[in-house]
Amino acid sequence: MKRTIRLTAGLVATAALVAPSGLATAQPAKPDHSVKGQTKQLLKDIAGKDARLDRMSTSDAVTRLADDTEATLVANIGEARTDLGEFKTAVEAADSTVDTKAVRKELRSFRVENFRIVANVLAKAERLEESAASDAEAVEHLTAAEDAALAITATSTKADIRAAREHVKAAQAELG
Repeated sequence: MKRTIRLTAGLVATAALVAPSGLATAQPAKPDHSVKGQTKQLLKDIAGKDARLDRMSTSDAVTRLADDTEATLVANIGEARTDLGEFKTAVEAADSTVDTKAVRKELRSFRVENFRIVANVLAKAERLEESAASDAEAVEHLTAAEDAALAITATSTKADIRAAREHVKAAQAELG
């Protein structure tokens, strides 16, 4: 008899433990607030980078460049802003932290300061053009510096920037 009572008590206790967990799975899942928070922060970061690019395209550092160089640099900045628009669309469509982490990784490698460096390299090259007019090798280095600088994007590496700067240094060394 005691054995029957113990078995019955054990079955009742097991049923009591299983019942609440069965009800818990029937409840709707709570929304993932971490995705919402990450999305909000990513959109804020994207807006900040876009504002910096907008200011950069009309800054004195860019507008003082030669007209054709300025137009090319502004077009590059416009392409970078388009890329940011694509990031924004991807963030708004993100429904998991995996999606937001992927966009965050891409956004981390998106450096607005590359365009400020490009403007400085181009300005140095333009200042040296007049004195380099008689030296063919210096002109070659300056042309290479301008081409390398205008090829730099927001996702370019530091090695790309270094290459453009090295051409300017080589032209300066050639000029003496």
